[in-house]
Amino acid sequence: LVRGLDAGVAPCFDWAEVCSPRDPPRCEFNHLGVEFRRSSPRPPVDVLAHLSKMQNISVHFSKELIGKLKEKVTGGDPNKRASTFLSVLTHIWKKTTLARGLPDDEVTKVRLVVNGRQRIRPAVPDEYYGNLVLWAFPTMKAGELLQGSYAHVAQVIRDAVNEVDDAYFKSFIDFGETLKGEKGAELEATMPAVGDFLNPNIEFNSWLSLKFHELDFGSGAPCAFLPPGLPVEGLMILTPSCGEAGGVDVYMALERAHAATFQQVFHSRD
Repeated sequence: LVRGLDAGVAPCFDWAEVCSPRDPPRCEFNHLGVEFRRSSPRPPVDVLAHLSKMQNISVHFSKELIGKLKEKVTGGDPNKRASTFLSVLTHIWKKTTLARGLPDDEVTKVRLVVNGRQRIRPAVPDEYYGNLVLWAFPTMKAGELLQGSYAHVAQVIRDAVNEVDDAYFKSFIDFGETLKGEKGAELEATMPAVGDFLNPNIEFNSWLSLKFHELDFGSGAPCAFLPPGLPVEGLMILTPSCGEAGGVDVYMALERAHAATFQQVFHSRD
């Protein structure tokens, strides 16, 4: 607007138009313990001591490496497609589990954000301004994860994401309706706190669709856009590479011993 450019379609802020609960509400899925949990006092935690046990590292996926991972995820079938996100996550989940040395029967899961804009019916207007996201939790035993093919692990991830569909989103909206008033006061989001350790699990977030490189405040695009230090062990962020077109970088926090091992096994694709 300051530059006199066309602002395009005005944003829509009408939450009720997009996410109205059904009458009567129908909670068809269990959301307690998934998105929310009962509030309870947390024991005192020495946050600084916990943070000192973590190490922030980053790894680079070249365009060539991503292509090879996509071949493994599709099983070499030229008729199948795999996204960069899925291919990188499959590799990261395997190598993080290996670096942590988890026993074969240990259950490990990934927390993923699922965008509801393309899943809710009727479709959400493009101009709607707000977050419409929930989580998916692909889950495997460590032994199955490490011994399984990239194609198998990728399918587990796909299946978990596909379960967060229109019915699930509407069930969650209705769940929120049932918590109106004092009923929701005793609940809190199942988010990790600063200093928490997610091991044996990870949380994997993608910034690939955030167009930081198109920002221009008058002096051109930024040369880099990096996440700050990550204060939760097992938290990971996928970003476009600053140095290579088509490449990506993953920033993560791991326990120090596991970070060193991860960097040793990262480039193996078995």
